[in-house]
Amino acid sequence: MHFPQLLIHETDGTLAAELRELASKKQRWSLREPRQREGCLRLLQRGGPSILVIKVGRDVENELTLLEQVSWLSPETRIVAVSDTANPLLADLAWDLGATFVLFPPQPRERLVGLVESLMRSFPKRPLPLLPAGDIAEEMTDS
Repeated sequence: MHFPQLLIHETDGTLAAELRELASKKQRWSLREPRQREGCLRLLQRGGPSILVIKVGRDVENELTLLEQVSWLSPETRIVAVSDTANPLLADLAWDLGATFVLFPPQPRERLVGLVESLMRSFPKRPLPLLPAGDIAEEMTDS
């Protein structure tokens, strides 16, 4: 089993600075800062619960391509798209491409830490045990 991971994809490090303390409080969560799209996708292939926070605005085409790829290749990953500028069309596009949450102005960026913490709590603490198919059928008939 892999530890849950919080991935931050941005160019300036501001989101990682805001979320680093939260990740350290949640002992099992690792914070990673892949700067390249390929590195981000490789980390997600490891499996396990993941949250991707992606800052949209500097390299919009690359950032939106990553968002779309993650939503298709890793549908269980929660994706939070963040921007410093108000752009309703870009926000709508982020939703359409698979973002779980979009924090663009006028949404206050101060909500980011609380939102990510809620997403962290939404994942189960431990994976559920897998039962052989016969055990499942027996449990269903026992009820």
